[in-house]
Amino acid sequence: MPKVFGFNEEELKLLLVAVRQVRRTFAQPRKSDPSLEAYASLYDDLFEKLRDMAGPLPEQVEDVLE
Repeated sequence: MPKVFGFNEEELKLLLVAVRQVRRTFAQPRKSDPSLEAYASLYDDLFEKLRDMAGPLPEQVEDVLE
């Protein structure tokens, strides 16, 4: 599926890691600043879409992404 969008497997992994890092950046501030919730939820949705594109992930990768 990633090839349909022009990504190879390595690029998709990099995108997943980058979006995961952004989500972690928002984790604490979104608890204390409700104005960040809408923006942070966009990254949550993007992360889920990228995971769907990636298909089944090896267990060691799945653990790192959670």
